[in-house]
Amino acid sequence: MRHTITLALLVAGLIACKEVGTAPRVDTKAVFLGSPEEELKPTIWDTGDTTVTNEDRLEIFEPHIRGIGGGYIGVGSIQNFTLAAWARSDYIWLMDFTRVVVATNKVHIAFLKRLATPQEHRAMWNKKTSAAAADKIIEEEFAGSPEIPFIKESYRKASPYLMITFGFLDKLTKKRPYKFWLNDQEQYDYLKKLALDNRIRALKGNLNGDITVRGIGEAARKMGVPVRILYFSNAEEYFHGYKEAFRKSFGSLPVDEKSLVLRTISFNRGKFRWAEDSHLSTDRGFHYSLQPAQHFQEQLKLEKVDVRDFYKTAFIDPKEYGLSYLGPLADKKRQEK
Repeated sequence: MRHTITLALLVAGLIACKEVGTAPRVDTKAVFLGSPEEELKPTIWDTGDTTVTNEDRLEIFEPHIRGIGGGYIGVGSIQNFTLAAWARSDYIWLMDFTRVVVATNKVHIAFLKRLATPQEHRAMWNKKTSAAAADKIIEEEFAGSPEIPFIKESYRKASPYLMITFGFLDKLTKKRPYKFWLNDQEQYDYLKKLALDNRIRALKGNLNGDITVRGIGEAARKMGVPVRILYFSNAEEYFHGYKEAFRKSFGSLPVDEKSLVLRTISFNRGKFRWAEDSHLSTDRGFHYSLQPAQHFQEQLKLEKVDVRDFYKTAFIDPKEYGLSYLGPLADKKRQEK
């Protein structure tokens, strides 16, 4: 009887192994690179100044996202590389509704693949000395693409603004010493490896669109990659409520208990003070915030909700007045106090 049972278990195990062996394997690379994106029309924001960040205190986020891994979704340009390197993101989806920002992100990725150091990367953005070399990289990376002329044009638009931004970043990192991908070889190497492994994408997409974000979510789910960081900059304060497409797209992203929404705000400055030196590069500063992504998704299910609603119960960090915690994070911080 024992032999019969053993034989039955062995046969069952072999059948199970066969079933597992025949299950279709996910081509992670193809899924990551294959998600759809929206078509963008020219806008008044297709200018060089949109390719840089004026959020001068991003290092406030660093201790909270350090090594969080997973997937990264962010709008804007250069600041995303900074945040993703700190987070050690496994896959990076960059998106924006301005064509020049998307093109500039593509150039950053191309430079990462071919340049060895942060210093070389910064120097390559100086169109006065490096335009010919940059054009060669663009032609190699995007060979056969009809977008090459526009990408070259975007490089030239971004160049002077990035050179100025590099100077501001040097001042900031001198006053508050911290490392980021353009002054630290190890972080640059990390992003370089992701770029060479084709794990960074620059996509055309509107936060309120119904294609790009939804496609990212479907891809991340198929890949088994939780989206750990959602970076909105201060875009939400212009929405005055979330549209249905936004609710559906961001409400269905695969997130977990480690996932965070990173945003900046400039409204209600009397209560939510701008972080010190957050207006170094411009005359406008920002308040920085962290919100659990799962809580964010729960709030998106409400009939009416606006980003300002999240701040009704916010907890402002007693040691850093330019940072606040939202949702369950606020409750946790109050208990710790």
